[in-house]
This record gives sequence, structure tokens and C-alpha cells, in this order.
Amino acid sequence: MSSDRQQEHEQAGTGGDEIPGDEYLSDEPGDELDEFLDSDDRSRKFLTTYVLECFGRERRGAAVNRHINEWLVTHSLEMFPSIADADYYGEVLVRKLSDESDAADEGDKEQRTQRAEASLPGDDGWVLSSLKDDAEELDFLQHGATVEDAVTLMKEKNRTKLPLFFSENDRSTLIGTVTLSSLTFEQTDATSKLVEKATVRVPVVGTDEKLFDWIPSILSHGFIYGKNQSGEIVQIYTIYDVATHLNTIAAMFLRANEIEELLRQILSRVPDPELKRARSNAKNLKSIPLDQEGKKFLADSDLSSSGEPDVVQRLVDSMMFADYMKCIGDREIWEKFFTSPQLMGASKESCIRSLNDARLARNSVMHFKRENSIEKLIPSFEALAVWLRKVAKHASAS
Repeated sequence: MSSDRQQEHEQAGTGGDEIPGDEYLSDEPGDELDEFLDSDDRSRKFLTTYVLECFGRERRGAAVNRHINEWLVTHSLEMFPSIADADYYGEVLVRKLSDESDAADEGDKEQRTQRAEASLPGDDGWVLSSLKDDAEELDFLQHGATVEDAVTLMKEKNRTKLPLFFSENDRSTLIGTVTLSSLTFEQTDATSKLVEKATVRVPVVGTDEKLFDWIPSILSHGFIYGKNQSGEIVQIYTIYDVATHLNTIAAMFLRANEIEELLRQILSRVPDPELKRARSNAKNLKSIPLDQEGKKFLADSDLSSSGEPDVVQRLVDSMMFADYMKCIGDREIWEKFFTSPQLMGASKESCIRSLNDARLARNSVMHFKRENSIEKLIPSFEALAVWLRKVAKHASAS
């Protein structure tokens, strides 16, 4: 990192969006990104933290995410997954756009920005690291600490469990986990050795693993550890983290469902012809008049969750399960994007039937219908998800 960028990085502190504006964002990439731009390589992987560091930040936020996406567009690059969705402790793939893509996108910056901000469908999703804020510190103990040291640190950090490493400089050598209950409710005296209390063993998995694949293990063990690309344990993911994450999702879903039910109740009084007329008059969200005179309309910034001007939505982003089924059912799309010797395992019929199950289950949940047994459909969803991951991975490698 250059001296100017280092100074800028120090001024920015922990980054994020705590400091308003883009004045602390670096316009220059790091040496490795520079070297990649000048090389003949079509793609290369970079640590997520390194990419953020190149732009003067330690954590993600709307400002730095936008800045990185704009830089990608300027240099005819695309990133998978997008910087906003990437595993904080993992890697992103930066790929140069082909000559054909460059020609097709000439003069269409919105489309290219959109491609840079989007990741391959089904290839990322929520990962374990999404349970924690970027760079949240992992508290731990090291070999040689006393029982008193452990109790003091737990009280200070408000922790009920702490990992015990052989050395603070080597977090890949986990001895075990010390729990507060083992120190307070079991027989513990001044001569007790802390290493004898580190008996809890739980899975240690990559922070880029799929979140929902490991929720059962977290619920079963109470927690699991997350390791980065170097094999170092960098996070602990607990039932509390899962509960907080899912509670947020559930709260949004329940509120959205209540609003939808109320709107349906009110709009049921409007004659169908008037509903059809109103729906056809508004071509998109930005064409909805905000005043009676029809002079004010929603802007791009209103439609973006970050409050910043957003790119034009891709058609695929507005699709529902019924639309997916229609597209996959198309003979040309199926043969071109879903068939290959490497993608054996799912027929067109099983894929469409499983998507239809997902459509029915989603509708049942969204409208609180209890007559359908959604649990019986889960195995088919899981099988479909595994196969679609292979399709997405195959597409990204092509």
C-alpha cells in the first residue's frame, strides 16, 4: 500500500460509513490489483479484506461498496460475489470482461455497473460470516492463562464461552473451549488448570460456508467456530447469533405479511376493472405519481435501500418462481444453460416440479396457509439447491 493510501487508511479508522462522504476513499487500487490489470490473466482471486484495504477501509459500507463497484466498471472488470455479499474472511473473484462483452456494453454504464454489483445467482447467498459484523473481534484465551484470567475476561467481555489456543499468534491450534459453567458450577479451585477445563469440542468450518447448511450444527452444539482461508479461527457463531439473524428476518416477514393483508382487505373493495387500469397505467415504480397533479415521482435514490442512486434492475431480479419455471421450461434455455456432461443429476421435469413445490410452499408461508405440509418438501428443495450450485459453479468456470 502506498504511503498516501496508508495515511488515508489511518485517517479512516475502522472505516464503514461512520465518516460521511467519500473523501477518505482511495481512488488507486493496491499493487496486486495493479499487477492484475497489466497482466494477461482473465481472472484472479483476492482477499476481501485486501480489496477493502486498497480503497482505504477495513469494513464494508454503502459508500465504499459503491466506490469499488464504480472502479470495477471503469476498468471493465466484474467481481463474484459482489463486495457487499462476499465472505469478509474469504476471497472474491475479479474477472476481466471479454472483448465481446465490452463491445456489447459500449456506452451503457448502467448495465455494466449492474453486472459488477451482482453476483452469480445461487453461487453466493448468505454465508456464515453474515452472522457477525465485519471485523468483530474474537475474544480468546491462550495456553498458560489461569482460571482467574478466564473468569475475569468472561466478565469483562460478557462471554459465556471462550476458545483456548496454544498461542495468540497461532489461532489454528485450538485446544478447546472453556465455558463459564465449567468454571463456576463444577469443582474449581486455585490449583485447577485451565487446560483441563477446555473440553468442549465443536465443528470448525470455513466462514464462507452456506449459513443454512450449518444452522443444525449450531443448534445441536450451541456454537461452532469459523476459520478463514489460512485455517485460522476468526469467529464463533452461537445460537444467539442465529436467533438474532433469524429474528430480524422473521420480524420483517411478519410485518410485511400484516401490511399485505391490510392492503388486500382495503383493495378488495375496488372493482377489478379499476385495479387492472391502475396496474397497467404504472409501467414501473418510478412512474407512480406522488401528488395529485402527477408532477412528482420516485427517484432512483428512493428505490435503493442505501439511499444512493441505484442501477436499473435486471429482469431476473423481478422474477418469481412461476417466471423461473417458464424460463427453465424453454427448450433453448434448458439446453444452453442447464445441460452438460458435468451437470448430470437432475432432469428438466424434476427441476420444474421441485420449483413448483417451492412456489406452493412460499405462497403457503406468505399467506399463512397451514393445510400444506411444507416439511415434506424440504428434502426436494435441498436436492435442487445442491444441483443448482453445480450449475452456477459450472457457469462461472465457463
